[in-house]
Amino acid sequence: MFDFLFQNKNGEQQSYMDMITVEIKKLELSKMAIQKAKGMIAHAIAKSEFIVQRKKGRTKDHIYWILNIRPNPNETATDFWISAIDKLLTYGECLICHVGEHLYIADSYTDDNSVMVSKRYKNVTIQANEETLKLDKSFSADDVIHLRAQNDKIRGYLEKVLKMYDDVTSALASSKKMESTPKFTLDVPTSVPVIQTKDENGNIKTLSIDMYKQKIKELLESDNIEILQNSNGMKLSSLKMESNISSEDIVKMANEIFTECAFAFDIPKAVFLGEITEKADSTNEFITYAVGWIVELLNDSFNAKLVGEKDYLAGERIWVDMSRFKHRDILESAANLDKLRSIGFNFDEIRTTVGWEELNTEFSQERVITKNYTNDLGGEKSEA
Repeated sequence: MFDFLFQNKNGEQQSYMDMITVEIKKLELSKMAIQKAKGMIAHAIAKSEFIVQRKKGRTKDHIYWILNIRPNPNETATDFWISAIDKLLTYGECLICHVGEHLYIADSYTDDNSVMVSKRYKNVTIQANEETLKLDKSFSADDVIHLRAQNDKIRGYLEKVLKMYDDVTSALASSKKMESTPKFTLDVPTSVPVIQTKDENGNIKTLSIDMYKQKIKELLESDNIEILQNSNGMKLSSLKMESNISSEDIVKMANEIFTECAFAFDIPKAVFLGEITEKADSTNEFITYAVGWIVELLNDSFNAKLVGEKDYLAGERIWVDMSRFKHRDILESAANLDKLRSIGFNFDEIRTTVGWEELNTEFSQERVITKNYTNDLGGEKSEA
């Protein structure tokens, strides 16, 4: 085995083939880590419920339908929100167009530079089920939900991986050039300063080592069939580029890359690597730090574009309910649910908390407070 060595920026000798192997593996692991991180956040949003509250309370109307079930004729809400959040995290923004009674993710568009008035969006192509269609109409800012992610850590990490991709491409090009040019070693004993061979007429001819190497080169470049006879102790071998990277090296590298990616996306390491223990509260940290800011971004956008100022001030709301994302065992939660009932939560509210449908009966909507948290008529606080 032969290895090409070069001096790295730290002044250390490094194997060229090992360097290429490591960089390719880093790129593969980084891409996998990014997809995992984006998928975890996107699936958390897609699994949650988008609550629509009108003046008379929560309702399931057309807006609820397109946010939770089917935003357009060709996509389910789950696929739609996974695609939307993935686009938001990858490109730092995602444009959702309200076309008629449906929602579509814009694949591309152009907008003006308006600051004091609403922007106009033109040349919009919408995407659904990996199909694109260019729309003839333009949109005002009120007709779209323009999500923007100002996250320097995520952007910095993605730029780092992109730079890594460029470096690997360059290294592969150099490696391909080296592989396309055959190289050989000639082992010569120190006791053989010159080599004797015969010419075409059978006469003895003496060659130096350099002259002999040139003869070998001409022979290898020739299209004619020739036989080269080596002297005793001389050996001609082809050079091969091989890597010495072990599986242990890859595992260690993967752990470092996954940890760095989890940090960039604010995902707790235990959640990202699946190392959650019974006492850990990593899922709540995941929701708080990795998903929470996107939830607030969606809440603000929904209320601004789908509710409006007048109705919002009158008490209407749309928000993402993350309570259904975290698994709850109803038997383990029974004691806590009983406490909710005792302080005034009705059965329908408790049922929705654990992901069950409301009963919508007089009994299920009745409120009963079994603990006394009020003052008596004399003004003194009564005991619970």
